[in-house]
Amino acid sequence: MSCINGKDRVNDQQNKRCKQNVIAANGYADYLQLDKLLDSQTMLSKQNGRVSYDEHLFIVTHQAYELWFKQILFEMDIVCKLLSANLWNNEHEMFNILKRLGRISSIIKLLLEHFGVLETMTPYDFAEFRDYLKPASGFQSLQFRMIESKLGLKKENRVSCCKSYTDCFSAKKYDELERTSAEPSLFTLVCHWLESTPMLKDNIVWDQYRRAADHWLEGSIESDISCLEKRRKLMDSVFKCDQHKRLVEQGNRTFSHMALKGAIIVYAYRHEKGYALANRILESLVDIDTLLSKWRYSHFVMVHKMIGSYSSGTGGTSGSEYLRSTLCDSYRIFIDLINLPALIIPAIYIPPLIKSQGK
Repeated sequence: MSCINGKDRVNDQQNKRCKQNVIAANGYADYLQLDKLLDSQTMLSKQNGRVSYDEHLFIVTHQAYELWFKQILFEMDIVCKLLSANLWNNEHEMFNILKRLGRISSIIKLLLEHFGVLETMTPYDFAEFRDYLKPASGFQSLQFRMIESKLGLKKENRVSCCKSYTDCFSAKKYDELERTSAEPSLFTLVCHWLESTPMLKDNIVWDQYRRAADHWLEGSIESDISCLEKRRKLMDSVFKCDQHKRLVEQGNRTFSHMALKGAIIVYAYRHEKGYALANRILESLVDIDTLLSKWRYSHFVMVHKMIGSYSSGTGGTSGSEYLRSTLCDSYRIFIDLINLPALIIPAIYIPPLIKSQGK
């Protein structure tokens, strides 16, 4: 028995030494594959014998963008997986979603700061190596297109351009983008989640809310009749399914009627137990949507500063004018959540929940 134990001790010591050797062989640089990563900045301006040192900054910054895009996609995949399950009775997973959405927001904020670093390069510095980029362009970023698709941006809502979004990619990358587009988007999953809002199941809470809205409108003191009528029309579009459907068909709303009702209930009763977390998730989605709009605007401003209004993009687009055209509501994925405050009645009119209904 002691002999066996002795062999075991020898084996344990050998295993420990093997593990130590593995750790030694896979230290910081090996673990992060720094040799590969830090050897990936090839300045094409060197080919002309006149190196443009700002090209190095340009390459590093855009590589950093792509690394962070990869992390955003990683976080989005987890969020989509969690949203596919029934969340209403699982606070732990709702906290997990909230954490990951917050992380995505933090990454986009960091990406916004990258523009400040790029703008330490003057338009004249950029002009020194810009021709070497052709036909490469940020327009060709597969990961950014995947982020847009995973969020829920539809092909028909993209701004038409002189180049197709899919012509930029190889067959393999095109298939990857198509696969991503075919998966349920974050937008779709959020809609399904809101449609299953517990307080909507028996219609009692919604009916109370609708009556409270009528009471608010009847008691409104509005000197401008046209403003009052506009408010009534807006509230009708909330409570009348056919009017909401018409707005969706016109492209002025994106949520299903049931999802919109769920979002209104979550927002209106955000201080009630079980709905505070849900409301914070909705706020996080608005933050991400808003930050992406800021990113698009900052991108446009920087490119406009670097190449002006009349120069084409290196990838064949219309350059800054193309970027300007993406600053529109069709690129806002959660526009209904952004517009939600206009659809909510004042807090003093919101009826209290009956305890048995507020579960």
